[in-house]
Amino acid sequence: MNIHLAKARGFCMGVERSIGMAKEARARLDGDITILNEIVHNHSVVKNLEDQGIGRTNSIENVKNGTLIVSAHGVAPKVIENAKCRGLNVIDSTCPLVTVLHKAADYYIKRNYTVIVFGDENHDEMKGVKGHDPQKIIVLNRIDTLFDLPEIEGKVAFISQSTQSMERFEKAAELVETKYKDVQIKNTICDATRQRQASILDLAPRMDLIIVVGSQTSANSQRLAQIAQQAGTTAYLIDNAAEVKDWWLKDVKNLGITAGASTPDWVVMEVVEMIEKLASENGNGQVSVIDEKDEE
Repeated sequence: MNIHLAKARGFCMGVERSIGMAKEARARLDGDITILNEIVHNHSVVKNLEDQGIGRTNSIENVKNGTLIVSAHGVAPKVIENAKCRGLNVIDSTCPLVTVLHKAADYYIKRNYTVIVFGDENHDEMKGVKGHDPQKIIVLNRIDTLFDLPEIEGKVAFISQSTQSMERFEKAAELVETKYKDVQIKNTICDATRQRQASILDLAPRMDLIIVVGSQTSANSQRLAQIAQQAGTTAYLIDNAAEVKDWWLKDVKNLGITAGASTPDWVVMEVVEMIEKLASENGNGQVSVIDEKDEE
């Protein structure tokens, strides 16, 4: 069996930055440190920070003192203002590429556009963006609901959650231009998302099976599994090595592994080790690991 590790996989710049800021704060500051929401959508990362004495909450109402860290997904400006008014020391670890989305929304709102954002309205990133002006921002969850959106008088801007599917965004943008007359399209999908999606598009058709390592709460990890499946390759999204099933490996000669932008490399390597172990136990023959990063 050949295990192919995707060329672009795992931690992105924004995730590394956010986790680094949390760890640096714990090393430097006394007192309670609390992250608002999950710092990134990965259970292994969240648990690791909790083990280091960094708490987590879903509401600033639960934080009485100390330091509040804003997660990589960002929050609405008013949330940060309220936290400071409560006397909290605020560390904003919002990914700079998510900030691009916030700035785009703010830019269009100030110029009297109604902003349509293509994304999951329940995702932390979308809640933060919509918080700029809930009356002027509409979240489009699915392409097939686009024509259920209200008629809009005046200018419309169409932007995207940073981890959205490139293909779906482009399809949705075409339909938005059909529905509304005066439309500005701005692709705010981040580079890391584009790179990981392009990488799985290249890898999946060559594989018998794809395993995506990432938590179910990770939007970009879910997208990678969906893209692989759309390419005609069986794909599974798993949180960690314990979730690998031995029957998945039957008759598999080429297995591709990728990971969402919030997945640590050590979790990926634990999955590789588990597959090697199961392959050995089941008589799948010798396992070779090919890191496609090394083939650039």
